[in-house]
Amino acid sequence: MKKEFSKKRSHEDARFRRVGFLVYPDCQSLDLSGPFETFHWANIMLSVLRKPPTYQSIVIAQAAGPVPTMSGLQIIASHSYGEMVEGLDTLVVIGGTGCEAVTEDSALLEWVQSIAPRTRRIVSICTGAFVLARAGLLDRRRATTHWTYADRLAKAYPSIEVDASRIFVRDGNVYTSGGITAGIDLALSLVEEDLGRETMLGVARALLVFPRRPGGQSQFKGHASVLETPLRVDVSELQTWMLAHPEADLSVPALADRMAMSERSFSRLFRNETGQTPAEFAERARADAARSKLEHTNSLIEVIAMESGFGNAERMRRTFQRLFDASPADYRARFRSTLDA
Repeated sequence: MKKEFSKKRSHEDARFRRVGFLVYPDCQSLDLSGPFETFHWANIMLSVLRKPPTYQSIVIAQAAGPVPTMSGLQIIASHSYGEMVEGLDTLVVIGGTGCEAVTEDSALLEWVQSIAPRTRRIVSICTGAFVLARAGLLDRRRATTHWTYADRLAKAYPSIEVDASRIFVRDGNVYTSGGITAGIDLALSLVEEDLGRETMLGVARALLVFPRRPGGQSQFKGHASVLETPLRVDVSELQTWMLAHPEADLSVPALADRMAMSERSFSRLFRNETGQTPAEFAERARADAARSKLEHTNSLIEVIAMESGFGNAERMRRTFQRLFDASPADYRARFRSTLDA
């Protein structure tokens, strides 16, 4: 009871929270506007509940004034980071193609490092995780970023435990999210943490988004392709053939025979060249063949399972649940053509 009372008081006592969004040239506008609107709607929900607003969101840049985004849309920053030495409850670093240049900006990184201990929590959206990583704020922490950049983050910063499957990750007072619209998911979680579930649900309903998005980032990952890293020509050709023939016998014995190699030598070669076992690549090839059919055809799931090499619908369902955190039926409902709506 005492714990519940303490938790309730924490929601009621925190009357004012200033959220600072750090932007820069060629940032992603939706990384800003999604969470920004989420906090704005939280204030609206509080007014409906006859409670005072709690969030004040501000936009911070190198200098106050217009900042161009990736799409050409201009954001007006109200503050320069040089004048912000304290007073932030939450710092949100947004992503975008410009983050590569930002990670080389020593003045900005020094400001992030200096302000971090003065804030209650640190947040990144999408590739904003690279800024936190370069500032040393993700060392030995779990984190995520947009799935297309996850491998790059993991390789550049080996001490970070990167989980590309998650929509967002919390580790202590540091929060990271996947790409673009995932910032809304994370902001909703922060609203629930601050103000409780009732307010968060009101915001989610107003924005027409899931309070908790079904599945993770893995369901959005692009379909498998031959790796971009240099490969032996014969291995690359084998991968291409496997992607084109998911219904074929893709067992190690069959593939080794196709390569005129022993099973042991073939397995070792394939893993060294691709970073995956033959079974892992075969499973992904079949899953992606099934994804394409679910997205573009009206074929029965049982038929798709057979055509994609799974043998039966149950085996395909288990694979989809493990790889994409969604059943084939759910995946089709989320990703089929909008023209069928």
